[in-house]
Amino acid sequence: MQQPTAQQFSQQPVEAARAAHAQPPTKVQLPEPWNKFYQVISQRVSAPKVVCTYMELGFDLGGQSDPRRRSVLQNTLTHHLKWPPGTAAFWPMSAVVNGALQPNREMFWRGWEIWRTPYIAVFGDEALRVIHPDAQPGSTTYLYNDVTIFVVPPLAKLVTMLPHEQQFATEGLSAIRIS
Repeated sequence: MQQPTAQQFSQQPVEAARAAHAQPPTKVQLPEPWNKFYQVISQRVSAPKVVCTYMELGFDLGGQSDPRRRSVLQNTLTHHLKWPPGTAAFWPMSAVVNGALQPNREMFWRGWEIWRTPYIAVFGDEALRVIHPDAQPGSTTYLYNDVTIFVVPPLAKLVTMLPHEQQFATEGLSAIRIS
């Protein structure tokens, strides 16, 4: 059997998810802790326009949240960009396994498939490499299949900035059209 090329491999999670779900599922079944993450997120949003992700989100959803990260997200998404409640679903690309974050690209794309948003907001190049390993570093926008991925600095860097610096650093997200 022939091994898939790097490009084919990078497409497999999205294509497999699309093939498995012709329409968004009415009942989502995911392994733990992803099912727990989905239960928490689905209570807050039902039809988001954007899926947001960052490396530490697995900690935040797994009970090890950091109020500084939450403050940055409120400052940039709610106050600066003025995204209405329910606009974004925060879906992790990693989960805590034996006390450490373990990236899981396939589970990220299975989660994205639930909502099939046209946009993904990624905080940090490290997070981008998890969900789109073939992306060439240095850009702030990537087209991946039918999704536009926007990359802004990681939350670990944003929490060290003043609020106006955070807003400036995440200005690229203003290109996302919420309608």
